[in-house]
Amino acid sequence: MIYGDSLHIDAQVKQSNSGHFPCVVKTISDTIIKIECTAQLNPEIGLTLKIPSMNILSANLLWKKNDEYGCQIDYTFHPAVIKSMMERLDRKRAKAFV
Repeated sequence: MIYGDSLHIDAQVKQSNSGHFPCVVKTISDTIIKIECTAQLNPEIGLTLKIPSMNILSANLLWKKNDEYGCQIDYTFHPAVIKSMMERLDRKRAKAFV
């Protein structure tokens, strides 16, 4: 189930062979996060995602299309976690338009 689609959440991605790179979370579902990142990520190496207000997430790359990557996280998000994150994002967006 997709909980957040057409998102724009600034985050960071890191692989064991690199430093931190900026990325943007575009979609969140129970076990998959789609990110946009201009860095060339290695699909053979796991990664960590740091999304504001969340714990660091471990994930594996499933696919790549241009600068978009599908990341399978190591556990399933509880719907309440996604709901809380969406509410925080909505409040942040509302403040940006004031």
